Amino acid sequence: MTDLLVLGSGIAGLSAAVRARRAGLTVTLLTKGALAWSATRYAQGGVAAALFEDDDSPALHGADTLTAGAGLCDADAVAVLAGEGPTRVRELIALGAHFDEVDGALALGREGGHSVARVVHAGGDATGAEIERALVEAVQQTGTEIHERCLVTELLVENGRAVGVAGVDANGEARSFRATHTLVATGGAGQCFAVTTNPALSTGDGIAMALRAGVAVADLEFMQFHPTALHHPSMPRPLLSEALRGEGAILRDDEGRAFMADEHPLADLAPRDVVARAISRRLNARGLAHLWLDATAIPGFAERFPTIFGACGAVGLDPTREWLPVAPAAHYLSGGVVTDLDGAANLPGLWACGEAACSGVHGANRLASNSLLEGMVFAARTIDAIERGKVAADASGAMRGIPSTPGRSVTPSDFVAGLPVRDELQRVMTRDAGVLRDAESLDRAAFALDVMTATSAGEANLLAVSTALVRAANARRESRGTHTRIDHPESSDRFLGRFVFSGDAEPVFVPLATGPSRAAAVAEPSRS
Repeated sequence: MTDLLVLGSGIAGLSAAVRARRAGLTVTLLTKGALAWSATRYAQGGVAAALFEDDDSPALHGADTLTAGAGLCDADAVAVLAGEGPTRVRELIALGAHFDEVDGALALGREGGHSVARVVHAGGDATGAEIERALVEAVQQTGTEIHERCLVTELLVENGRAVGVAGVDANGEARSFRATHTLVATGGAGQCFAVTTNPALSTGDGIAMALRAGVAVADLEFMQFHPTALHHPSMPRPLLSEALRGEGAILRDDEGRAFMADEHPLADLAPRDVVARAISRRLNARGLAHLWLDATAIPGFAERFPTIFGACGAVGLDPTREWLPVAPAAHYLSGGVVTDLDGAANLPGLWACGEAACSGVHGANRLASNSLLEGMVFAARTIDAIERGKVAADASGAMRGIPSTPGRSVTPSDFVAGLPVRDELQRVMTRDAGVLRDAESLDRAAFALDVMTATSAGEANLLAVSTALVRAANARRESRGTHTRIDHPESSDRFLGRFVFSGDAEPVFVPLATGPSRAAAVAEPSRS
């Protein structure tokens, strides 16, 4: 029996493990691959935080986050993220992460949706790899019990409380791992789609387990598609960071025309959902596979973006001399296990943070470079809450209005022998539940998913998350953020709320809480 069981080895899970061990808790960490194989290492752009308040502030960062979230962010959660973010970034630097500097000061980049340059980066465009390196080294020095290549299959629940998980270890043996507290930090579910920037491990495992346990899960319809993945057969798709457009890269259509000025006042620096829709409409209307990103005017490309330069070179492209073919790819899931402001789920003893969580900070569309920050901020809050003796969620953040206890649990079906369905599932989701959706396409997707049978635990998780995503997307009959219904092109105040799964096949709509916000009280940076 351990004090804390951490599921996942990305920025959220590793940050939590390090902080918990420093607080004297015993920690066991389970990860599906090798310790450093998480999606975190693929992150390019950086970490957004208002580190210097001469021309920035947590309030301005929060305002940009709320704007990008298209009305569905929780204001308190956003205030926590923006207010505590600078402290968490400085802690990461103290832990050994090295961010790029100019003349001895942190270099700040600007990305889509941000009012000012506030994104710190490492190695030009290798931020995730540097953060993962620093955190892996830190956790290895803490005495954390680590189990690599361990597939977690189900939450263990006794007497109305999470007490650990069941899984399969690296030797293929069935194992149970028991804990006083269980933290879901398993990342996203980009593998639900055929074209994704996510690694093969991103199959929504923690979210699927929560769905089966009746734990509240919400906002699954808001899959963010990165607008500028390199159009190439390799998978995961090489990501052409939004920071490229921050440095002057321009999107061009098949006729060479720069078109984003017609779409948004920020032109090529518009939020990701705007850019992804603009590209997808042109691809569909003209029967194209890709458009173009013109980065030829960026000075010192190879030095500023070495990872991207290398990825382009590997497929025979020179970004300093030629335009790069781009198309949207599934990138980040804004929804997940619903949590309060301390990361607590509505099953006592269960916590979630990072991409596997629905903390309320992203709403309908994540602001660029807020994801790594969210993992650090809410991992710290989770451990601090556990130290205080907290066990159950309170009615704060995204948890306001959500049932305080889980719904009925769902017994998972046994896997059957047969042909794997992952490829078919990904094709269905990309074609019928991608950037642009309507009732007809979503009904096709729902029918196709209903007749699929999983042949492995990973496929079962993909099927569970994909099915829930399609049902939520069908229920949300409007367009908002990353969710675009071409049959309901406008946003509607009737849908200012979350579609929440809690043990039932269909989601229940929960309006956004309208009570007093605690945003002003939590806007100041944490001093812990």
